Order: sequence, then structure tokens, then C-alpha cells
Amino acid sequence: MTIIKGTEKIVNPLQESALNKKGLCDYVVNVASGCLHGCTFCYVPSTPAIRTKQAQLREKGVSNPQMDWGQYLFVREDIPEKLEKVLSRKKSWRETDAGRGVVLLCSGTDPYQNKQTATVTRSAVQVLLKYNKRVRILTRGLLWVNDIDVLKCDNVIVGMSLPYLDDDLSRKIEPQSPPPTERYKALQEGHQAGCRLYVAMAPTPPTMTLDHFKRYLEKLMRINPEVIFWEPINARGTNGKRMLAAGLEFTSSIMSKQSWAETFKRQWEDIEAAAKDIGCLERLHIWPDPELRGYVDEAKLDKWLYTPTVEKWDYLTATQTKAKATQATRKNSKRTTASIR
Repeated sequence: MTIIKGTEKIVNPLQESALNKKGLCDYVVNVASGCLHGCTFCYVPSTPAIRTKQAQLREKGVSNPQMDWGQYLFVREDIPEKLEKVLSRKKSWRETDAGRGVVLLCSGTDPYQNKQTATVTRSAVQVLLKYNKRVRILTRGLLWVNDIDVLKCDNVIVGMSLPYLDDDLSRKIEPQSPPPTERYKALQEGHQAGCRLYVAMAPTPPTMTLDHFKRYLEKLMRINPEVIFWEPINARGTNGKRMLAAGLEFTSSIMSKQSWAETFKRQWEDIEAAAKDIGCLERLHIWPDPELRGYVDEAKLDKWLYTPTVEKWDYLTATQTKAKATQATRKNSKRTTASIR
């Protein structure tokens, strides 16, 4: 397999995001195009971010940007400098109830998949923290533990995608990602260091049952995640073709809308029952899909769309407000003193 690597330029690295509907963020920063993890289920190759760049990617040697996912990576090395310019001039900041003004790294690639992306990510986080922004890291990579000195911060929460703890299954579903057992060890290291943590238990394969969820959640609670996001695998796009090509036999059972919806409903009930049994139901945050309408109770579906997580960002807002008030007081004091003189 030939891996194509390179760099690319981007005008504005800070983009508003619709992922507030999942309680993730209001902004995203993607440090690259493409991803070397090669997750067969990944939806990113079918998004406009890749589809609209197909001609450009072909010029760089990527013959089929969707089916060749996992075989190319173009890093945006100038993101920290561009981010500094954007934030130094930005006068307003979007902060929805569910997104909370958080900046996600990343939604379309992995910020810690190799040393090159890790270097860009570390610098980008430092710039965001300089401007007192809230940061959410989402990764399957292990290199973030090298940045604990930066990431151990009230304004940063680190999350790993960890849908299961089966290394053999992982080799088929996410072939170039670090094994789940190694990801769990990284979370343990972050927990011991005092990092704020969360887990994206997504996407789960249809083979997982109530007993699987119970065993998984029991182990997961040992690293004390603030929130546990969950959704099942969706195989109704080009990712379904990649999953079939990888020999994942369960794929055919979830390729129709009805079979996917039925599996979603079953696993949703199972994971909630498991979380209740383990005692972490309040930390569970469902990522529903609007296409479930007609298959699940609409009230249950609407409950989770645009719902804030249980993560504690509020006290940070209070701290920021206090700091701004102090600055304003100092400025007023200077003006008063100047007028007296």
C-alpha cells in the first residue's frame, strides 16, 4: 500500500461547526486533510470537505479520495501562525448552549496520528489557550501523552475514540490505529496525571450486546471520564463498501436504513441499561441521528439533539467573567485617576 504524504495551505483554520448538535463544540480546527488510521467506518471521506477537493487530491496522486481513505495525509503546518492571526483580530465568539464555545481538534482527521500532526496540534492548543479558549481533543493516537504538560489544563478536555477493547476486532475495523488496549493505557496515564478526560465510545459494531457494554463500562469508569459519548456504526455510505472490502461480515446486516435503525435502537437500549447497572448513566451522552425518526420515540430522539454534556465548563466561564470584570475595573480606575489629574 502506497502512502501519500505532503502539506497544504489553508486560509482560515478556525471554522464554525454544526457539531454542537452532538454537544461537542462550536468551532473546529483540522490540522490535516486525510488520515492515516484508515478506519473503515469513517464518514469523513464522504463529507463535502473531501468531495469538493477530489480534483485537487487527484493532482497530488490520490486516485480515489473516498475509497483510498487511510492512504493519504496532507498536514497544514502553518495552522498555529494562521490561528494566532485569526484570534488576535476576532471580536466575537460563538457560544451555543450545547457547543459552549468549545474548539474541537479535530473533526476530519486525527490530531495525534503522527509526530507531524502532533507538533501542529501542540502549537495550536497553546495559541487557543493564550486566548482563553476551551479546547476539546479527540484522537485515536497515543502521542497526546507527550503533551500532558500543555493538556493538563482546566480549559482542555482530552478524549479518545474507544468503541471497544478488542484488539483483534480493531485490526479489521481500524487497521492503522493503535490497539484499543494501548489507547486505554494512554487514558490511564492521563487520568493519573490529572487531565480532564472523556471517551467517545463510537462507533460500536452491531455484534456488541448488553454484556459487552457492562464489562466495557465497568473498566472505563476506572479512568473517571467526565462524559461517555456513544453511537453505533453506520454502514450506509462508501464506508460500507470499505467495511465489506475489509472482510467485516457484520456489515451487510446494517446496510439498509431499517436494519441500521433497528440495531441502533437495540444497542441504545442495551447501553443505557448497562450504564444504569454500572452507575454511570448520567455520564452517558447519546449521539442520535435525525434519520431515526419513525424508528424510535421522537421525544427520546429530540432529548439528545443539541443537548449540553455534563462536563463542567461553567466554573471556567465564571473565572473568565471575573477576570474581565477585574480588567474593566482597572481601566475605569485609570480613567478616574487621569480625570482627577
